[in-house]
Amino acid sequence: MSKWRSFVNISLVDFSARLSYNVARTPLLPLFALFLGASPSLIGIIVGASTVTGIFLKAPSGALSDYIGRKKMLLFGALIFAVMPFSYVLATVAWMLIIIRIIHGMATSIYGPVANAVVANIAGREKGKYLSIFSLIKIGTNALGGVVGGWLLYYLTKGKDYDISDFRYAYLFCGILGVFALIIAFSVLPKVEQSTEHRRIKESLSKILEGLKDTGRNLKILMTSSMESFQNMTMGAAMAFLPILTVKEYHFSVLQAGILWSVIMGTSVVLKPVMGYLSDRMKRWKLISLGMFLCGISFVGFTLTSNFYLLIIISIFFGLAEAIVTTSTVAYVAEVASAKRVGASLGVFGTIADTGQALGPIIIGILLAYISYFGSFMIISLFIILWTILYATIQIKEEKTVVN
Repeated sequence: MSKWRSFVNISLVDFSARLSYNVARTPLLPLFALFLGASPSLIGIIVGASTVTGIFLKAPSGALSDYIGRKKMLLFGALIFAVMPFSYVLATVAWMLIIIRIIHGMATSIYGPVANAVVANIAGREKGKYLSIFSLIKIGTNALGGVVGGWLLYYLTKGKDYDISDFRYAYLFCGILGVFALIIAFSVLPKVEQSTEHRRIKESLSKILEGLKDTGRNLKILMTSSMESFQNMTMGAAMAFLPILTVKEYHFSVLQAGILWSVIMGTSVVLKPVMGYLSDRMKRWKLISLGMFLCGISFVGFTLTSNFYLLIIISIFFGLAEAIVTTSTVAYVAEVASAKRVGASLGVFGTIADTGQALGPIIIGILLAYISYFGSFMIISLFIILWTILYATIQIKEEKTVVN
């Protein structure tokens, strides 16, 4: 099978599965949690819960796929994508959403690093190009999920106050999308990759641990993963509290909240091919540093104005930062990783990245119990800018050491 055909196959499955997942997330999830009586700190935990599973599962999932085959791991992830959206219909109290999100998050935890490893293997030397195009699907479905979820709830309520039945119908729609994704997965995934040779469990576990240890000793991978982690921290926080900020504080409609999120993700979709092209032609750490500075500045910008059009402009810059960082970090990790450890390295990368996305809404939720939106967002922004300065300093010193 040609490289491009293999890439189209895995992309088709990725699009259909992630669309279901993202429609269920923003702005539906934080508004549903708020409707069920959740406090800001509990909302942060609910939104971050799905990412907590990635902290523990992404690294072993990526490494395991190196030795038992990608296909089985991808199918298992697709099954979770299909089943879990229906469980939201059963939620009647806010704490139930924590359990639902933890289990639902297993889908991306298992699926994400394995799918990236498949694309990295397909791409060969063109990792920046193929991984950036592939990441468009994740960001694109995130953008579609925002506007579709916002429109769906707005349509069900006809612009009025929503009740629990409106959320239940919305999540039934997500479930239908998930089942459709599973059908596609069973039709297409067997063509993506042949399973690797079978090994004894003891031998496979030994190889997995060896791969994770090797990756953990690579400073470039760890530092670059931390940059993705802090960028994800702002995305997780925005995912949880930007809808509440715009609907409850700025008094916009849920549709407008969905539009803002879609502008963020849509901007990233449009610019990622350009960023992938640049990433293959210049030093990736410089692009990463630039994107992180822009991320820190635009993140706090959401709290500085209640003008919808200015918020759209801020969303564009925030999406640009996301495009710059994510296209460069994953390509950089895949590039410096050992050829036999790509799955393990991307798994470690995903684990560290998910730590930030999980902590973002939790930290903001706790801060909001004591200080304003501006103060909460500013603390995160300042930390990101300071960490970026450290990252750039380390890279510059390493380059000087190599030259000398």
